Amino acid sequence: MSNSTEQYDAIIIGAGHNGLVAAGYLARAGKKVLVLEQRDRVGGACTLEEPFPGFTMSPCAYVVSLLRPEIIRDLELHRYGFDAYVKDPQLFVPFLDGNYLFFRASTEKTIEGIRRLSPHDAEAYPRFLQFFERASEILNPILLEEPPTAAELAARFQGEDENIYRWLMFGSLYDMLAEYFESDYLRAAFAGQGVIGSFIGSKTPGSVYVMWHHMFGEVNGEKGMWGYVRGGMGRISFALAASAEAHGAAIRLDAPVAKILVHNGRAEGVRLENGAEFCAKAVLSNADPKRTFLRFCADAELAKDFLHRIEHFKTESGVIKLNIALKELPSFKCLPGTTPSLQHFGSLDLTPTPEWVQDAYEDAARGELSQKPYIEAYMQSATDPTVAPAGYHTISMFCQYAPYHLKGREWSDEVKDEMADRIIATLTEFAPNFADAVVHRQVLSPLDIERRYGMPNGNIFHGEITPDQLFSFRPTPECARYRTPVEGLYLCGSGVHPGGGVMGAPGHNAAKALLSDWAL
Repeated sequence: MSNSTEQYDAIIIGAGHNGLVAAGYLARAGKKVLVLEQRDRVGGACTLEEPFPGFTMSPCAYVVSLLRPEIIRDLELHRYGFDAYVKDPQLFVPFLDGNYLFFRASTEKTIEGIRRLSPHDAEAYPRFLQFFERASEILNPILLEEPPTAAELAARFQGEDENIYRWLMFGSLYDMLAEYFESDYLRAAFAGQGVIGSFIGSKTPGSVYVMWHHMFGEVNGEKGMWGYVRGGMGRISFALAASAEAHGAAIRLDAPVAKILVHNGRAEGVRLENGAEFCAKAVLSNADPKRTFLRFCADAELAKDFLHRIEHFKTESGVIKLNIALKELPSFKCLPGTTPSLQHFGSLDLTPTPEWVQDAYEDAARGELSQKPYIEAYMQSATDPTVAPAGYHTISMFCQYAPYHLKGREWSDEVKDEMADRIIATLTEFAPNFADAVVHRQVLSPLDIERRYGMPNGNIFHGEITPDQLFSFRPTPECARYRTPVEGLYLCGSGVHPGGGVMGAPGHNAAKALLSDWAL
């Protein structure tokens, strides 16, 4: 069957971070592993590129928190070049009236800043944090386990914790913020955190869960924190690849898979687009569920109702990414100055009113580009000068909403430029020097993200992380526990529990499921 003479224990489709995590665990278990990657580099959306000469940027993924500490430890990532540091402030939110908020690594310093704007909200803020900390206490233990059923999940929330379950599964972040905070400043500041990477608005039920999904992580043992990876996010994937290779895994680049070879209902290997075939006892797909089953397994005679569920797994996206080279940092009206300072060190969130994010979403729900986009931006060069030439800076702008499916028009360079101009103009309202500081820009539309990095519809999580698509429902009940209707085929990407982000948990869990099955 194969023109490769080698027989592998496991073939992994895709050298994104989850595929590399799976490879690391399987190789450490003594298995013979082959990773096949369609691009010319490892990492998928968590890699490094040089979009402009001398500027190193992570094109999609840009900050670290969700990567599980157990994986960092087990795969010895620090030994292979992984080095992260907490960003402080975590969040800088400027307002058009000259006010601003810093959300610092220190809760006490954050509360001091809030008190200037609202004594009431300064008292409410610790309770707001405690909600998410308690949610993490309940849910973090299942991140590296097979997903619970809906009933098993609900049973974890007893007594007072039932209210946490209610908000996480059914609540909108817009309503939750209104319940905790009296001032528009606080209600505005967090509104975007419930929609990141998702085609929902801050008033959509389930947006509280999306916010928690971005709060359960840690950096260097500091819980709930986000940080930068020195040199850029791709250093995670490079460390994972080096760790896997050191234990015997083989990684082939420029090796796009055309199909999974299925015989008598069992996966027996893969065929590349160039016709080469490789045999294995098991195949793990780090590709999204739709590509895995609808394309790679197109002739595997899978049940129609299963394929129907896969087809209807929600993957719509409204994310557009701008990677920009600057000749100087933004000088904000509320905090002028281009010398690297607190306002440049962490995340910049442009959500100046409580309705800003919802209004931007409603534009997209009509198939239009957001008039006033939600922007989350990172200037890593302000704290890590290795990523830009001396005297220059980088800004990575993660923006919503630019819907994959536009009403009455198609994605083109003209549409990309229109949205990029709108995003730059929006930030320039807050920092008047910004537009003139732009030296180069790279614009990645949802279509670009899909084509370059294999994200369906440009969805950075391989599918919405709303409660209806989580746990034992992700991506469908038949393959939520990594095994699939095709014997010997496992899912190890963001389309399975516990979902997307640079976490590594799906890769870890799929490898453990396979090793468990082999031990029987």
